[in-house]
Amino acid sequence: MALYEGIALIQEKQAVVLDLGTDYTKFGFTGEAAPRCIIPSEYWCTSERRFKRVYDYNNEEELYDNLVHMLHLLYFRHVLVNPKERKVVVVESLLSPTMFRETLAKVLFLHYEVSGVMWADSARMCALTLGAPVVLVVSLGARDAEVVAVVHGCPVLQAIQSQPLGARAIHDELARLLDRDNGAELHLPEHVLEDIKVRACFVAGRARALQLAEGGAPAARAAPYALAERSLTVSGAARELAAEPLFARDNELASLPDAVLQCIALCPIDARRELAENILVTGGSAALPGLKARLAQELRHLVTLPPYRERLRIAKFKFHTAPAHDNSAAWLGGALCGAADGGARALARDAFARARRLADWPSLLHTTPPSHPHWDELADAE
Repeated sequence: MALYEGIALIQEKQAVVLDLGTDYTKFGFTGEAAPRCIIPSEYWCTSERRFKRVYDYNNEEELYDNLVHMLHLLYFRHVLVNPKERKVVVVESLLSPTMFRETLAKVLFLHYEVSGVMWADSARMCALTLGAPVVLVVSLGARDAEVVAVVHGCPVLQAIQSQPLGARAIHDELARLLDRDNGAELHLPEHVLEDIKVRACFVAGRARALQLAEGGAPAARAAPYALAERSLTVSGAARELAAEPLFARDNELASLPDAVLQCIALCPIDARRELAENILVTGGSAALPGLKARLAQELRHLVTLPPYRERLRIAKFKFHTAPAHDNSAAWLGGALCGAADGGARALARDAFARARRLADWPSLLHTTPPSHPHWDELADAE
C-alpha cells in the first residue's frame, strides 16, 4: 500500500452537514463555503407514482420511510459518499418536533449506520457565521417565521417567537391577488407561485404600502409571466402587496415586526439594545427586494407605540448581511461548527444504541442536573 493511501485511511473524513427544511434541503461537507446541493425536500415514491414531500406523513413509520428515501437520494446521487464513513451535523430548528428528531436519529444510526451525529440548532449556527456575541436571528421558513435571540452563544428560550408568516403566507396572498386580477380561480401550484414571487415580487416601503391600501398611489408596472398553456399578467398591485401579510397587525399583535419586538422585550434588559443593533434575517423569503428595509421602517414605527413604548427604549435597528446566501446561512454555520469541533461533541452510535433517545431541551430530565433532589423521580417517570 502506498504511503498516501495509508494516511487517507487513518485520517478522519469530512463530516456531512444536513439542513432538512420543509421545502428545500441543503447538503454538503464541513469546512466548505456552500452546500454541494440544494434540492426540494421530496423524492419519487414508486408505490404512489408521484413526488412525495418528506414532511407529508401521518405516523412515525411513514416518516421513517420518507427519511430513508430522502437520505438515500442525498448520499448516493448528489454527494456520492458512503454514510458509514462520515459523521453528520444536523442543522435543525429549536422547535423541531421530538418525534421528527428521534425518527431522523433512528434512520441515521440504525439504517445508514453513521458513526456519530451532532445536533446543532439553526439560530446559533446563523449567529456563528457573524462572529458577534449577541445576535437576533429572524428566520423566514416555508411555514413559520421564528425569532430567536442568541446571547453569548446561548439562545434565550423564554423569548422565542414563532408565527405562521413564512413563504406559504406570501404564496397564499399572491394567489389571492392573481385570482382577483384575473377574475377567476387559477389554482396555481406552489412551484409556480414561488417562481412568480422570485421573478416579479418585491416589498414596498411603509409609506407607499399605506398609500396603496387607501388607493391613493399608482401601482407598479405589470409583469408578464408565461405558463405552459397560456401567458399570465402579474399586476403591479400583486407584485407590491404579496408580502403584506408579514406586516399586517391584528388584535393579537402577530405580525413579523411585533414578533421581533416581543422577543427583544422578553430578553435580559442589558442585551436588548445590542440585539436591536444586530439583527440577521435569513431564509428564502429574506431575499425579497425591500424586505429588510421595510422591516426596519416598521420596527422604528412600532417602537414608538404602546405596548413597546413603555418597555423598550430603543432608537436604532441595524441589520447584518450573512457571509452566505440568505437561504443557506444556517447550513454555513453548521459547516463551520462541524469543522471546528472535529466531531468531539457528536453523539456516538453505541451511545444512542444504549439509550435510544436524544437529549431535548423541553424535557425536564435533560435540563435538570443530577444533583437535584427530584432527579431520580424524573428518571423513573421517563
